[in-house]
Amino acid sequence: MLSGAVGGIVNALVSDNGFIKPSEESAGEVTIIRPGFAGNVLLGAVAAFVSWGLYGAFANTALFGTVTGIGTEEISVSISSIAGALLVGIGGARWLTNEVDKKLLRTAATAAAASKANFEESRKIAIATPAQAFNIAKKMYQNEQPRS
Repeated sequence: MLSGAVGGIVNALVSDNGFIKPSEESAGEVTIIRPGFAGNVLLGAVAAFVSWGLYGAFANTALFGTVTGIGTEEISVSISSIAGALLVGIGGARWLTNEVDKKLLRTAATAAAASKANFEESRKIAIATPAQAFNIAKKMYQNEQPRS
């Protein structure tokens, strides 16, 4: 699980999430939950645990009851199982990040489409990260809404 948590940290470093706190972003009726650093670490750890449970040293160990015919072989943790857990941690956290980014971009596209055409803002969105694109489009949309 520790290797998976490290994988989550690596994903936080290479993604748009960085070391942000878990938060909610809203644009109109849409709310997007951003898992942030803690979510990346947690999902990486859980993904690594699942990998370890399926393929690790204790994968065939009975938790309840007794099993006959088990030898007295020593069970150990190998470098490959730690490396595999790290890889699964990065992949699991990356999956979560991609899902959040996809929702941010879809909401940004919807907000931008509902706003007046703005060439300069569209150029900014084209080179922005998903979170930046969301915030640019959100401002465009809010500027279009009548003030109450």
